[in-house]
Amino acid sequence: MIAAAPPASPWPVIDSVYHELLASAPPDRRWLLVQTLATASSRRPLQQSLPIGPGSRIVDLGCGYGATSLELAALRPASVVGVDTDEQVLGVASSAAALAEARSGLAPGSSVRFLPADAYDLPFADNSVDAVFCRFVFQHLDSPPAAAAEIERVLRPGGLACVVDVDDALSISDPPPSPAYQRLAAALRASQSGYGGDRHIGRRLAGILDFHGLNPTAVLVLPQAAYHRPAPGDPALRLLVERLEAARARIVAGGHMSAFEFDADLAELAAEEPGPTCEVEAHLAVVATKAG
Repeated sequence: MIAAAPPASPWPVIDSVYHELLASAPPDRRWLLVQTLATASSRRPLQQSLPIGPGSRIVDLGCGYGATSLELAALRPASVVGVDTDEQVLGVASSAAALAEARSGLAPGSSVRFLPADAYDLPFADNSVDAVFCRFVFQHLDSPPAAAAEIERVLRPGGLACVVDVDDALSISDPPPSPAYQRLAAALRASQSGYGGDRHIGRRLAGILDFHGLNPTAVLVLPQAAYHRPAPGDPALRLLVERLEAARARIVAGGHMSAFEFDADLAELAAEEPGPTCEVEAHLAVVATKAG
């Protein structure tokens, strides 16, 4: 008897779609799409481990370019709805979904669509959703508890929430970053805090969800470690510069750096020729369920 071949992985199809769409990404948000591609290997094992059954209705909260939405729909037959406040980015996500479906990158029976909405007012009825996946959103919110309450509202009894976010205390590198980068990073953190964001939200996630009716069943550390020997024109450095450029207006308007200071430090950072670096970083993921 000849054993059946394992099903082909959908990841090459999804990756190829996003590489093609890089050219159509909004220039000030291109860094987010590059980051989406770079972090695929860290989010997919978590998605594969979640106990979400076939036929589920899943919400990808803060979906961005929709990669997580497509991945959730590729792993099982599901109805996935990605929501985000950025309608320009959602346009790219819709194009990605159409391409992935046309190339059989989704599980048979799956559907993916995208809606403009924010974390405090989800366009779903009470107790109508089987699972909510939310990645790197809570760090940007001025009221994470309100978002947790909204997740609890839309989840059906027994439904699952998975919330992933950063905690900057879990990041180290050797040698340490340059002074120019440290100043820019501090200004970025300050600007995020200025509108209510929190770069240490990871340690608070379980408590926030628990207080709002979602029982944490697992708190996971998602580690990443790498020894990086950069080549000329290092893409990681280009991505970092693009991300900081996208935050320039907010940093300067908030008074966290002057325009002159920001531009001088960014130029210094862009001209750096960093040597080999060992970097260790971890994110925190909380898996929680709504009481049945």
